[in-house]
Amino acid sequence: MHQPSQLIKNFFLTNKARERSNTFINLREVLNRFKLPPGEYVIVPSTFEPNKDGDFCLRVFSEKNADSQYVADAPSFSPLR
Repeated sequence: MHQPSQLIKNFFLTNKARERSNTFINLREVLNRFKLPPGEYVIVPSTFEPNKDGDFCLRVFSEKNADSQYVADAPSFSPLR
């Protein structure tokens, strides 16, 4: 397994979202299906309320072989406002 890495604020300022949930609702479970070309992607789970911690179970399914890497859950920067 890879060592955790962290994303810096500049990553989010210089990379636009490729896909996102159509609706942002306060539910225990959110399911989405996206068709993406081969590439590198970052999935960022979030809570309904800003600045609130939460536990996440993330499942990703792929029709082709895919590699994944864990990114540390403690950001090294303040959230964007």
